[in-house]
Amino acid sequence: MVRLKDGRDLVVRGGRARDARAVCELIAAVAAEPSVPLLTTPRAMTTERVRGYIAGTRTGGRGLFLVGEIDGVIVGNVGGHGLDVEPSRHVLEIGMSVAATARGVGVGSALLDAALAWAAVAGYRKVVLSVFPHNARAIALYERHGFVREGLRVRQFVREGRYLDEVLMARWLGPDDGVAGQGS
Repeated sequence: MVRLKDGRDLVVRGGRARDARAVCELIAAVAAEPSVPLLTTPRAMTTERVRGYIAGTRTGGRGLFLVGEIDGVIVGNVGGHGLDVEPSRHVLEIGMSVAATARGVGVGSALLDAALAWAAVAGYRKVVLSVFPHNARAIALYERHGFVREGLRVRQFVREGRYLDEVLMARWLGPDDGVAGQGS
C-alpha cells in the first residue's frame, strides 16, 4: 500500500481477469480526453483484449500488468511485455494510464516504481515507453524516474485528422557495462 499526497491509500497489485472491464473503461476515458494523452484511441481497447493482456502476463513470464486501486476503484494501470526479438530480449516495453481524478498525487509514480522493480527482478536491463510530445506532465514524470529521451518519430500517429509525433524514452536498469553505440 502507498500513501498518496492527498492522504488516500493506493493499492498496487497484479491485474486479474475481472479487472478487464474497469481497465478498459479507464483507458477509454483517458484516451478520449481532449489533450489526447494516450497513444491508443478510445475505442481501440476492448474488454477481451485487456483480459488477454492480463492472461498473457500470468502465463508467459515476460510481461506484467499492474493496476492501482483507491477504495476498490481502479484509477491507474501499467502494463508491458518483453521484446521477442532475440537481440532485444533485455528490453521491456511499457505503457500506462492514470485517471484524471487521480493525477498529481503519486499514482503514476507508484505504478512506475512497481513496474521498474518488477522489470529489474525479471532480469530486464532496459525499459522503454513512448509518449506524445505535448504530454509534458507524463514526460516530467518519466524523467523524474530516470527515463531519458532517445528519439522522436515524426508524424507517427493520426488522431482526429492531425499528425502527432511520438517521443521515445528509455531507462537503463543496473550497471552500465558498455558504451552506448559501441555494441554495449
